[in-house]
Amino acid sequence: MPKRNHRPNKYKDIKHSIDGKVACGLGGLSVLLIIGELILTIRARGQAGGMAGFMGIAALMLNIVGLVFAIVSWKDEETLDLFKRSGTFLNIVLLLVNLTILVLGLAG
Repeated sequence: MPKRNHRPNKYKDIKHSIDGKVACGLGGLSVLLIIGELILTIRARGQAGGMAGFMGIAALMLNIVGLVFAIVSWKDEETLDLFKRSGTFLNIVLLLVNLTILVLGLAG
């Protein structure tokens, strides 16, 4: 049987982007804040007040900072793309969710 010429350790020396990891972490914290905000609002039957507003604004700020970290992480070309892609996608989606909640809250 002929020997295969593949490299099993092809990505052994390539690391993940630190900025991408930070972006994913900030996106994860934002998810937790949004879930907490929704639970607080549901339990208060829509009258949650300042705490829910604070959580929403904090989640929005985390998304903006996370998106900045995600964009900066794309400048490092010698790292793997997993955390870059997931951090960018997560923060864009959560930014849209936060802005939708904010607009609906101000309209209601």
